[in-house]
Amino acid sequence: MTAAKQQTPAQKKASSSYKPQPIVLTALDGYLLSGSLFLPPGPIVTSRVPTSHPSNHDNSDLAEGATHKQDVEALTKVVIISAATATIQDFYFKFAIYLSQELGFIVVSYDNRGIGRSLPGSESLQFLKAAADNGPLPTTGSATSPPLPPKSTSASNGSGAEESSIDKDKKKDDKKKKNPLIGFEATIVDWSTKDLPGVFNYVLQHFPDSPQLYVGHSVGGHILPALDSYYTRNLERVLFVSVTSAYWRHMNSPLFTYWFFHMASPIVNKHYGYYPGKTFWGSMEDMPTGCLETWGFWSKHRDYMLGGNPEWKPNFGLFKVPIYSLYFSDDDFSSTSAPIIMDLIPNTQKRCVGVRPVEDLNMKKVGHMGFFFNSCKRKLWDSVVRSWFVDGRALDIEAIREHAALESSYARL
Repeated sequence: MTAAKQQTPAQKKASSSYKPQPIVLTALDGYLLSGSLFLPPGPIVTSRVPTSHPSNHDNSDLAEGATHKQDVEALTKVVIISAATATIQDFYFKFAIYLSQELGFIVVSYDNRGIGRSLPGSESLQFLKAAADNGPLPTTGSATSPPLPPKSTSASNGSGAEESSIDKDKKKDDKKKKNPLIGFEATIVDWSTKDLPGVFNYVLQHFPDSPQLYVGHSVGGHILPALDSYYTRNLERVLFVSVTSAYWRHMNSPLFTYWFFHMASPIVNKHYGYYPGKTFWGSMEDMPTGCLETWGFWSKHRDYMLGGNPEWKPNFGLFKVPIYSLYFSDDDFSSTSAPIIMDLIPNTQKRCVGVRPVEDLNMKKVGHMGFFFNSCKRKLWDSVVRSWFVDGRALDIEAIREHAALESSYARL
């Protein structure tokens, strides 16, 4: 295996300064989701242009206007990144920039409802949605923004002091405002049956002809096969990262997992009205109580999400998009259960590869989240992601180990 092509200094500078375009995605029930759109440099081809190809002497009506492989391969692919539980889309930005700026894909990331910027009643999302629906404001003519009111100034009659006290009272009221997740009803099932279809709808609407790729991290992989094939009709390949089972007996610390889901978390949820992940863990986001309850409910079942939602089994059986799944021996949660999840998707082509970071990659740690750190770029992104999404090859562990050794040797030069 050859080493990946190195970026020029100009390309590195452009990638590091790249900023995605904020977008608004609409779930099936109308809920607004915060998303980000990453566009690649250079020309973007998203519409098929019929070209003349040799027909092999086929002059039938069926040959006229047929879609040829060359036409499809010329289209710019769209990658959808679906996050892990209680993880914001910003966590994946460096990876998304790599996919767009170095591999040439269009990338769409998003926050599930109740996570990150997809909070209930978000005025910023409503504003962006209205702006997208109404189109850009005219830059000339009478339709200009009204002037801002003048700033208040202190006067000798004491009015400035009154305004200052009002501002202080307002700040106190703002602090007393409830967390928007309190009383907000949402579940992981909503993420699968309402949010994710809305994301696919956005891609199908804006890039109807483009082939799609999918990156599912943890729960982002659990929920994909539950979708109706209507939404995934343009999906070509899927990459699962750390898509393991949280069935409590499959976890690295089963007793702690059982205590967390079924003893501690119900008390915390009842006290706060939401799950304060930021307060307790730092690395997690705050989460609606219903999402944590779904997570805990699934953890009671050996078949995990299919045990909790058996009505998904027909769609799991019908899912036939090829899947390449990676999991890591130092996963903080469950280091051996990824093959169990893959067995729940019986009728697709799949490869599930377990990676030992120390032995196979000469890296100290990858864990449940580390695949998306920039430290994995040379040894994992440039090998498994490029091979799978660009070349259509799912590397085995020997090929991954060989590439990592080659990168390590380059690093020592």
